Amino acid sequence: MAPHAAAKKYRRPSGSPSSSRKMMQPTSISTSAAAALLLLSCLTTLPTAVIAQKSQAKILETFYDESNGDSWTNKQWDITDGSSDVCDSKSYPGVTCNDDDKIIEIDLHDCGLAGKVTPWIYALPELTTLTLGDNDIDDAGWDKIADMLSVEDLGFEVGTKLKSLVLTGNKISSMEGIDALADSLKELHLTYNRITGPMPDELFELTNLRVLSISENAITGTIDKRLGTLHHLREFYCYGNMMEGQIPEELGQLKQLQILTFAENQLSGPISSDLIDNLVNLKIFSVHNREEGRGKHNGTIPKFYNHPYLAEIYMDNNAFTGELPHLLLHELNQTIVDQVTVNLANNQLTGSIPSAYLRFNSLDLDVTGNKISSIDSEICESDLIDNWMNGLVELYGCEAILCDVDYYLPTGKQEDDEVVCKWCDVGTDYMGSVSCASDVLSDLQILAEFYLAVDGPNWAEADGWDVMEQMETSADLTLPDYKDLDIDHCEFYGVECDDNDRVTELKLKGNSLEGLVPASLFDLPELTDLDLSGNGLYFDRDNGFGKIGNAKKLTNVDLSSNDIQTWKGLSAAKSIRELHLDDLYFYSPIDESLYTMEELTILHMQFSGLKGKIPEGISALKNLKALMLYGNSLTGQVPAELGDMPNLWHITLSENDFTGELPAEAFKNLVNLEKFHIHQNDKEKTGITGKLPSFKENTKLHMLDVSSNAITGEIPDD
Repeated sequence: MAPHAAAKKYRRPSGSPSSSRKMMQPTSISTSAAAALLLLSCLTTLPTAVIAQKSQAKILETFYDESNGDSWTNKQWDITDGSSDVCDSKSYPGVTCNDDDKIIEIDLHDCGLAGKVTPWIYALPELTTLTLGDNDIDDAGWDKIADMLSVEDLGFEVGTKLKSLVLTGNKISSMEGIDALADSLKELHLTYNRITGPMPDELFELTNLRVLSISENAITGTIDKRLGTLHHLREFYCYGNMMEGQIPEELGQLKQLQILTFAENQLSGPISSDLIDNLVNLKIFSVHNREEGRGKHNGTIPKFYNHPYLAEIYMDNNAFTGELPHLLLHELNQTIVDQVTVNLANNQLTGSIPSAYLRFNSLDLDVTGNKISSIDSEICESDLIDNWMNGLVELYGCEAILCDVDYYLPTGKQEDDEVVCKWCDVGTDYMGSVSCASDVLSDLQILAEFYLAVDGPNWAEADGWDVMEQMETSADLTLPDYKDLDIDHCEFYGVECDDNDRVTELKLKGNSLEGLVPASLFDLPELTDLDLSGNGLYFDRDNGFGKIGNAKKLTNVDLSSNDIQTWKGLSAAKSIRELHLDDLYFYSPIDESLYTMEELTILHMQFSGLKGKIPEGISALKNLKALMLYGNSLTGQVPAELGDMPNLWHITLSENDFTGELPAEAFKNLVNLEKFHIHQNDKEKTGITGKLPSFKENTKLHMLDVSSNAITGEIPDD
């Protein structure tokens, strides 16, 4: 998200903890309550004076055991005999105590914790901050807190004063029971977890929250109007999910809100002026998207008129229309806000940049990729804008804001001494143009360059292409002999075009192509389908994927059986949905950058030399329906994380080196699963062990192959 709001760190809000919950006599003893009583029995025989200290030690020991303490990294606790002082930073690194030897903070960020958090950690009487980010925790223990609170006579007041809970970068999928922390909790960080479905109901019980971060999960549906009831909320982060619909006006009830980001979702429609007008304390507002053309917000840009503290606005890569508001940030307090950032790039805005903006002392305004026709002359003649664009206006004048009409740069503006706005000989329609028509190769030129680079004259099939057989370079197309031929590239073998004669498909499977594919192939602006499988091609000198990321509309790709050996460049192709990379030469683990290709629905990587365990994070491929990894050397257990990918209907993991039991509980979530293959041909390999899951929840499953493994027990009746 950098440099957008999501990358910033913010001071924790102050506030006194609320009183602890009153104890209640339990009416029954659940499993967790029984465990609590066992903990109690270990403490009640101690003298009263030492109960509190020993209680803390016992809770930390339980926490250590249940979160795989023996495998922690970076910070190891000394709990061998229970005699260590929990406030000794050498024995308990990451633990901070107050002057009364009560634990007030635990910080075990990125320490290799795994499994679950004991609910007793929330009972530490003075604990206010618990930081467990970037670990491998899948159970936060919230659903057991109520049982814990029902246990009496522990020797200290059981309740929770927890104000800040950081679980960013874990595997939390449920928020059940977190409402037990509602009285005290003010900050909750759950970015990069596995929360799916609509916004969890439990969120709206946390009415004392000041900071809530649920970004980069798989939250779907519309924005729940109940969010507007969290009246104390100051910072809300919900970027990188899959939410749809409009931002509801009920969020205007969040009068204290300072940071609001719904960027990188699938939201649509206009931004209500009434909503914005009510959020008078905003400092950062973001609904941007990462790529041009993905955003669906439309309508006009709000004025943000009465927002004295709003320093950053990010609305780029959407479909906003109309002119720039003359009264934008009219009430901005520039004695407090000394730098204003407004990113409106790649929308459909028209008109001019108004002279009213001269009121800004320091403005970083990005309106490239729009239809801006002019900058008011008063702006460019003024000496008041030297600090605009981070001081670049003082160096380059208004070209630091936008290249003039008939000039262009890939950035749409000048940003350094060496790259100045270029003259376009055929003209441009608007300021801030990023290309010139005469510099853009035609589809025919691109295909000609491709044909000559990959041994076109020796192709197995070359109908239409062969008219270029005697060419030396693609520039020969400008010669009279070739111009007179009136070559129609849409008639070439393997080429399909749209109604405007732009290439949409190029399919030359097994056609004896050889050599380095020129980068210009990926400049075909309308290319959606590419099949070059079964040839002898490579795409850059590193045997990676070259400039495949330049093909912004590419959705279906098959590059199987070519000379590809590295992952370089692949993850830049964010638009790909179906990807076939069989029979390649990676000889390495799956690169985690693959997980950023979130549009993928089909992934074929069979006989591609994949090694090692499937890396964590595969559930980021939220749209994946088919995962085909047959015939590699993948090891370890089948990841339970597959259970967080409910769209999967076909999984093939056969002929690898997987071991251990199948993640039966996780597979229950795969309600669309129809085919699952994990057989082995090599009888000497152990393969999958344990019992065969019943798969009874997988009601669509009609093809199951687990043959030649080491599965034991009876076939389940259900």
